[in-house]
Amino acid sequence: MRVKIAISVFAVVFALLPAGVAWAEQDPVGTAAMMDIGVGARALGMGGAFIAVADDASAFYYNPAGLAFVEGHHVTSLYTSQYGAVNYMAFGYAQKSIGAGALLLDASSIESTDEFANVTGYFGMREYTAVAAYGAEVLPRLGVGGSVKYYSQTLPDNAGSGFTGDIGLVYDTGMVKVGAVARNVVGGVRYSSGSDDAFDRSWGVGVSAKPIEDLLLAADAVVKGDYELRAGAEYMIGHVAVRGGCSWGAGQTSLTAGLGVRFSGFSADYAYQAHNVLPDSHRLSLSIAF
Repeated sequence: MRVKIAISVFAVVFALLPAGVAWAEQDPVGTAAMMDIGVGARALGMGGAFIAVADDASAFYYNPAGLAFVEGHHVTSLYTSQYGAVNYMAFGYAQKSIGAGALLLDASSIESTDEFANVTGYFGMREYTAVAAYGAEVLPRLGVGGSVKYYSQTLPDNAGSGFTGDIGLVYDTGMVKVGAVARNVVGGVRYSSGSDDAFDRSWGVGVSAKPIEDLLLAADAVVKGDYELRAGAEYMIGHVAVRGGCSWGAGQTSLTAGLGVRFSGFSADYAYQAHNVLPDSHRLSLSIAF
């Protein structure tokens, strides 16, 4: 039975891939883009390459299958002024098999203008996502997981909400971990105006390894209309973590760097992102493990 479950998850993740690519090409504007920002300055400092890592409180976001192997209790938070334009916060919790989180994007004092570019007033926008996730070890070293997500968007003249979900898997060989995740595989947003918009689906695979005790390497390949590659590394020097990463695809390149300090279960992490098109971003996380 467990073998059949694992095979079924693999089949669903990859059989739906062509449909997901086709849909994303038809929907270039995007829906609920705030779900793509990320969770945790640790992962973001590694270029977002975390599909096959997913071993902390951000597992609910990057790959719920990672929850099958989480030990202890983990809590994390994230704050960033995304590209200097909007405020973004994220919170996450994980213990063995169970994870939950919340994402909040808030943009206030956005200028509204007339046809002559004269400022006529200001408005605000808010987006919120709540996530509940579960992962289980269905075979030795093979974890399968899923999450349910509720999304809400508020605009002055239009509001929308809807449910979606992710499915993923992680296999740990002992030396190398491989993972796969399908995000937003079902569902859409229903707006107060009466219109509907499907969530943006994406499919990703990842690999991670620790060639030496204090060095973690990771790489992801993600398909969301176009292809994006991510790579990152983390090196521990005592209680200090040094991180770096990059992502590229669709004509855009992003470089990341990060630092973290861990002591007695508490950690503070910082990530910096340089983008070849958009302004730079700074991310800060505070986390506790017990």
